[in-house]
Amino acid sequence: MTTCVAGAAGAAIITAAVSGLFGHSSATGTAQASVQPTEIWQRPAVTSKGDFKGQVAEVATLRPYQTVEVKNASIGDSASTNGSILMRQSPHLITGTLASLYPDVEGEDLLYNEQSETVVIDGQFDMPSIEPSNITTISKTPPPEPIDKTIVLAKGESLAQQLTSLGISTETAHAMSRAIEPVYPSKLMRGGQEFTVTLDQQQDFYGNDVIYPVQVTFSPGPSENIIVEADEDGRFVARVDGASEGTRSRYAAVPHYRAKGKIASTLYATALDQGVPQNVVSEVIRAFSFDLDFQRQVKAGDPFEVFYGEPLSGSSKTRKVLHYATLKVRGKPKTYYRFTTSDGRTRYYDENGRSASKSLMRTPISGARISSGFGMRRHPILGYTKMHGGVDFAVPRGTPIRAAGSGVVQFAKWRGAYGKAVKLKHAKGYSTLYAHMHRFASGMRPGSRVRQGQVIGYVGSTGRSTGPHLHYEVRLNNKRINPKRIRLAGNTKLTGKELKSFKRQKAKILAMARSAPITTKIVQASAQ
Repeated sequence: MTTCVAGAAGAAIITAAVSGLFGHSSATGTAQASVQPTEIWQRPAVTSKGDFKGQVAEVATLRPYQTVEVKNASIGDSASTNGSILMRQSPHLITGTLASLYPDVEGEDLLYNEQSETVVIDGQFDMPSIEPSNITTISKTPPPEPIDKTIVLAKGESLAQQLTSLGISTETAHAMSRAIEPVYPSKLMRGGQEFTVTLDQQQDFYGNDVIYPVQVTFSPGPSENIIVEADEDGRFVARVDGASEGTRSRYAAVPHYRAKGKIASTLYATALDQGVPQNVVSEVIRAFSFDLDFQRQVKAGDPFEVFYGEPLSGSSKTRKVLHYATLKVRGKPKTYYRFTTSDGRTRYYDENGRSASKSLMRTPISGARISSGFGMRRHPILGYTKMHGGVDFAVPRGTPIRAAGSGVVQFAKWRGAYGKAVKLKHAKGYSTLYAHMHRFASGMRPGSRVRQGQVIGYVGSTGRSTGPHLHYEVRLNNKRINPKRIRLAGNTKLTGKELKSFKRQKAKILAMARSAPITTKIVQASAQ
């Protein structure tokens, strides 16, 4: 192809040169122009000048080419369009030394006569043949028509997962799933839900053919269809068919939810990742913290389940409460149910009506890890071995700290190396201390009464501290003891009418839980 282009360029140059030098003749003449390729490569630029009447000839860059035939034609003659170069030239006459360069050209053969008629040059040149192997054939066929596919969610599967299985990009699948959320939350979708997906073949930014979901429709319940389509800006929008824009599905108003999974790191983090409200997660931790050591007993992979929603009694329809929680530890399940006694006190009880509450909680903070235990240790600041009279829980600054038991505030102030600290006095000679607080909760004054689980302050790093954490001490008759090894009093048991009422409510809670939607798909859960 390079040789072909060079030849064509050479032909054009010779044509221009000859046409600029010759005059007119009524007969068609032939002129031969031949240049040796070796000479041109050695002399790539050629300058032609002459003492003729007219302008200076051109300066042209030449390339190797073969002999070409230049023909002249009058303006009225028909010119070939195959491989032709047609030019219009101003009249010139050869004089002087240039005439000696073309001894075979007679005066009557000049393209221009003295009358200076303008002519059209038809420069014929041969193009090299193109081998069939050098030809790329592009066949264009019309794009396929859009098709409809029906997909069914499996248990624990998301819509995005099903869409990607059809060849849709992950980004597009998640964008379509997110568009449904305001109309019908994905946490309400269950295994067996059918979707109709209209697929089209389109080109992406790079010109590649991709599968694109034009429309998704599904029915969350009788007499209602939800449609998801792209708007004029290319964004997916969901709507209830036949309803005004922004209308929420009538089946989206579910008062109770269920979350289940396996602990990945901590129960606290897992439940939050599953969409459980933070106040409900705190209740879960509180219910189990009387009996369980989350650092030693609860492990990654332990299964859990939480059922929560609107209270079963009272008028509030906005707040969510924990109805029951179950956690399997070392293969044995522990389950607690919410129940309010006739005197108005709400607690959590096990299967047999025994209260989860004890005099003190083992862990007065949610989502914590033990960064330093009770006993002798090398002090991280002082640098020598020293008795550590409590347990340190590493948690982010600002995490709420709860009273381990009901009692009276002894002090809430700056306490030397403890920084901002609160000390509570409990029954039977017990007291607890909470140190390195960022700030105190409102109402923390000496003599104030607090109930078990009430927020008394927030985690900080005041006093002798290397970072945000809670230093927690338990004292018996003002002597420090290991919070993880004390035998706690409590475990009151329901009896009589209260026990019967509890069992009826427990059966109701379990029945409601079986029909409640799961808050998120059951993937590897997140944890305390």
